[in-house]
Amino acid sequence: MGYPLVEVANVALWGLAAARFGWSWELPIYLALFSVLLALSVIDLELYLLPNRLTYPSIVVSALAIPILSVPLREDPVTAIRSAYLGGLGYAGFLVVILLFYELVVRKEGMGMGDVKLAVLLGMWVGWIHLILVTYALIFACVIGVVVGVIVLIARRESRAFPFGPWLAIGAIIAIVRSDAILASLNRLGSAW
Repeated sequence: MGYPLVEVANVALWGLAAARFGWSWELPIYLALFSVLLALSVIDLELYLLPNRLTYPSIVVSALAIPILSVPLREDPVTAIRSAYLGGLGYAGFLVVILLFYELVVRKEGMGMGDVKLAVLLGMWVGWIHLILVTYALIFACVIGVVVGVIVLIARRESRAFPFGPWLAIGAIIAIVRSDAILASLNRLGSAW
């Protein structure tokens, strides 16, 4: 991916974050997250690798920042912190199960541990908004990954692995940007029952 295209993509992601969070204290947090996700996605598309040099510091900084940020920015900081940590562990745990299934049962290479580490980061920041959104991030990622996978399979005419990190990132970004609408729909659905 060319450098100007990456810059345009970053501006577009920042625009989505600004549209979702407005001029709030959450905005710079998600601007930084979206930029990190873009960098990881570009690297994964080019090198089939999610480098630990980016994922580990991002996870550590996030794990430390969430409790600090939750106190002034969340009505119920304890629930926000718990949701963030459960989101990271749950998302990563689900991907570990899939990874083990592929390796032990299917005996094919599926996703790698880089995707699992990315899921920790994604799950924390998606879960920080609301834990249920982690499920939506996963669904969006899988749907987009399958669609792209089919297109790649048809275009290449051969079955070959392709990176899953970008689709995990896109699924999380959609869940974050559309979080208000998703949660409002769930509230309406709950009220109807």
